[in-house]
Amino acid sequence: MPLVEKRYAQALLELSLDDIGSVRQEFEQLVEIFNSDMQFRNFLTDPRVKLDKKQGLVRNVFYGELSSKMLNFMLLLIAKQRVAELPGIFEQFVRLADQRANVLDMKIITAAPLEESQTGSLKEKFGKKYNASAVKVTEVVDPSIIGGIKVIIGDKVYDGSIKGRIESLTELVTM
Repeated sequence: MPLVEKRYAQALLELSLDDIGSVRQEFEQLVEIFNSDMQFRNFLTDPRVKLDKKQGLVRNVFYGELSSKMLNFMLLLIAKQRVAELPGIFEQFVRLADQRANVLDMKIITAAPLEESQTGSLKEKFGKKYNASAVKVTEVVDPSIIGGIKVIIGDKVYDGSIKGRIESLTELVTM
């Protein structure tokens, strides 16, 4: 349900414009608890448990630990029976907050690990190209691309891999 996750993330982001950093930190901690404590997660996602019991537990456990904004957000997710989407909402929140801060999120796929200088050069090149204030890189080693590099930014793919070239040539030959 990416659309649902995105809408909740957008709503929280709009409410948090004055303190996105602290809300992001609280949200991250909440998601860590949700992901790591199986009993807590099962209780909150169990349809047999009444909503008021779920909300009461969350109020008791997190009152004073979370800001009123995050606590109310969590209570809303419980009321709308969307608490199971909490990790996805967090991912969307981070993505939207990074977009707002003009942070470029790129994925670099290579057949072998890159050296720091190579990664730095790519960050600088694409940071300038996209006029980004910062660049976040996720490096993936995938031997199946044989050689070269593949860079994914949003829905754009820059494919300079040998595998990509072979596939392009195969398409041309089979036409």
